[in-house]
Amino acid sequence: MRILFANTAPIVKYGIGPALAELGHEVRYVFLDQEPSLEPYIDEFKPDIVFNDGGTGRMPKLFPLLEQRGIPHVYWAIEDPASFEDLSLPYAKKSDVVFTPCVESLADYRQHGITAHLLMFACNPNYHRDGAPDPRFNHDIIFAGNNYSYHPARQRGVATVLQPLIEQGYDVRVFGNEWWLDPNQAYTIPVQNYGGYMANEDLPAACATARIILGMHSIDTSRTMMSMRTFEVLGCGGFYLTQWTPAIEELFINHYHLVWSKSPEETLDLVKFYLQHPELRQKIARQGQAEVYRKHTYQQRVREILPYLQKLTPRAFYQPQVQVAFPTPAVAAAPPPVVVVQQEALPVSASMDKTSPVPVVVVQPPPVKPGLPSVRIAAAHGKTTSLAQVYSSLFSPLPSRGTIRFSRKPVRIKLY
Repeated sequence: MRILFANTAPIVKYGIGPALAELGHEVRYVFLDQEPSLEPYIDEFKPDIVFNDGGTGRMPKLFPLLEQRGIPHVYWAIEDPASFEDLSLPYAKKSDVVFTPCVESLADYRQHGITAHLLMFACNPNYHRDGAPDPRFNHDIIFAGNNYSYHPARQRGVATVLQPLIEQGYDVRVFGNEWWLDPNQAYTIPVQNYGGYMANEDLPAACATARIILGMHSIDTSRTMMSMRTFEVLGCGGFYLTQWTPAIEELFINHYHLVWSKSPEETLDLVKFYLQHPELRQKIARQGQAEVYRKHTYQQRVREILPYLQKLTPRAFYQPQVQVAFPTPAVAAAPPPVVVVQQEALPVSASMDKTSPVPVVVVQPPPVKPGLPSVRIAAAHGKTTSLAQVYSSLFSPLPSRGTIRFSRKPVRIKLY
């Protein structure tokens, strides 16, 4: 299946997008906010689905074109429930499938005749993992995130876990946008506590260096919706001290996976204690990392939503058979018997040959037999035999594991 994301945000680029690609789907990204039109990308990539997570300016660029081309639109309402009325609902009314990270919002969609599905945030262990210490983040306490203090819940978070530490003179650095220094915001920080912008790619290093990573949330009333940074920090092995929310308590155990605070006084007590107990901090951080790797990865989330995507594009999930024609040998020989290999676990790699007048896949033999010619594949049908029967005659020793990935979709192969 070909999936075009209309955004390049870290949650897409390092989260759900790579998880879909790992399952063999083709994924492309475009930051539609800075593009005049999506049409060139539709023409070039020919997606089966366009996946979007919001942005008010994207609607005129999306829906007329997608409706004209008959391409399904999948919407992930990552701003629920705060932006349900002004952002999520207009998108949802025009979308083919709607996902939300907020379980309480499901009922709101039903009131408008829309069936939405739960898709919570998560981490990607391929990106959110242990990093190397970096002197830029060598502070007792850091917070990595923008100043969204216009959210009432974020204001409560600032007052609970950030403001008391700054006022008490702790070694605190805040990394994010310059709104942290903007006097027009609901809360600002002293300039000496501002660390500037931090790229998402730096999060593993920050978690490996700082003693405590603070967490704040724009929603503190949901059982599932929380800051995506929660899963990312835990995935990176950081010791996470966060404001309490129902979702945090629903998914994690206090003083085991992370630590939460319900008051400024509790925050000060917790920081004083845990700065003096580095071994306990490390133990909790490891337990938190193991928990998100076990239950909250984008690889797991993607498997939960695939049935809904499959209903949109059944043809993209159909696995046709293709014919493999070996290059003509220099000396004529009797043709080998016709066999068909099923798609699973083939120890080869493949890519589309777009120069061919017919759909052709070029299969490259694995490194166990260097120098073998590549194989060209075209559409065909045939009988089925086992993988071992075919590859035992082609490659020796036979690789015990492997995966075939096509630039379009998994296929069945006919060798003759």
